[in-house]
Amino acid sequence: MAVVSSSSVMTVSRPRLSSSPRWQCAGKVKKLKKTQNPEHLSRLFEQLVEKNSTHGRAALLCEIRQYLELCEHTEVTFLPVQIGIIAAMLEDEDMVVTTNCFQVLNSLAGNFSNQKEMQKCIPRIIYFSAQSACLEQQIAGLGLISTLALCSGNHPEILKGIPEYLRILQTARYSGRVSMIITRILFSLSTNRGLAYVLLNSKVEPAFLHLFNPFVNKYIIYQLLAFVGNLNESLKSENSSCVQWEYNEESLYVLLFSSDSPLLNKLLPLMNHNDT
Repeated sequence: MAVVSSSSVMTVSRPRLSSSPRWQCAGKVKKLKKTQNPEHLSRLFEQLVEKNSTHGRAALLCEIRQYLELCEHTEVTFLPVQIGIIAAMLEDEDMVVTTNCFQVLNSLAGNFSNQKEMQKCIPRIIYFSAQSACLEQQIAGLGLISTLALCSGNHPEILKGIPEYLRILQTARYSGRVSMIITRILFSLSTNRGLAYVLLNSKVEPAFLHLFNPFVNKYIIYQLLAFVGNLNESLKSENSSCVQWEYNEESLYVLLFSSDSPLLNKLLPLMNHNDT
């Protein structure tokens, strides 16, 4: 079990879950000393593989997460097989178990050394995040994607989930927390100019522009404006290279940057936003 130095790790923040008892760690979790103990971690994984009860798996995942928190999660490197065990449990039918899996993986993603192996899990992470009918589970899953999106090497895989991110973002029944996380993912992807064309050619509904509204959370608006600004800069770069790109009629490009785009009419009211 390797431990990397603080100078070579990436520290990130994780979204907080509700304080509702259902989403707190299930079962009695032993208090651990604030130190790394690879042998103890190995025993936890051995028990996790053997556990048949949902309650037991949820409790062990919580104990693993507690281990990461006490040991400074940005300094802990998991073995590929251990990451694979956690990722496989995303298929568990119990939402508490899968939510805990997302949270453990999110803690691990703070250490760049874990991300190469986690990159293989991104399609699975996107699928189970997007298909979830449970708000807390979806927040945990999208929060993990947001953390992984901080590393440009993960962008090509994360980009494959664009149809799902946009679909969720345009669905009114989802909470502001979900919109906040998705706009953060979009912003991270937009910083990668090499992926600009795929982003701009993504299919999007006109309802996407409803988010550019003074009554929407200001942080969501800010991230959307930064997202559009980055895409605009990428377009300028593309235009200067004399490359002639073609976009489908339902694309982000047509909605945001075509000659008859309604975006300008959406931006003007934001000039009177109560936040300077």
